[in-house]
Amino acid sequence: MTLKPLVSAAILAILCSAPALAADDIVKPAPTPPPSAGPTVAAAQGFCGDKIAKADELITRYSTMQGLKETYKSVDYVAYADDEKSPTVMYTFTTKGHPAHPAAVCRKMTKEGDTLLLKMEVVCDGEKEACDKLRNDFNVMNAKMQTEVDNKIKDAAGKK
Repeated sequence: MTLKPLVSAAILAILCSAPALAADDIVKPAPTPPPSAGPTVAAAQGFCGDKIAKADELITRYSTMQGLKETYKSVDYVAYADDEKSPTVMYTFTTKGHPAHPAAVCRKMTKEGDTLLLKMEVVCDGEKEACDKLRNDFNVMNAKMQTEVDNKIKDAAGKK
């Protein structure tokens, strides 16, 4: 019998039983990537700067908030804003008859550099298909509103 297999086995046993040092290269699991969507991201970003919640809770919170005025009401939606003529934030909520109900939409004007942008956040607890349609409908409205804002700024700059 040769010593080579016994020495190899002894070295392997020593290496396996030795504790790993901090500087040792150890196989580490890949880092978990941050979520790109879902409730974790929504909760971190909030709802127009406020604490995120279920749509029903947001509807109750903002429809009774001091300083907001009801600016629109239809069979499908009720909207509130901080200023009726020149709002900086608008909250729109579905009514019970709307397919995406309950849903809350916040649209807020923000300034980035020299540009005014309309930012939107949606919390929709209705059916997925109805919520997707709601988001799409508001994206279309937002694009129109953004164009109007951009044109007003352009016109005002041209008059100077």
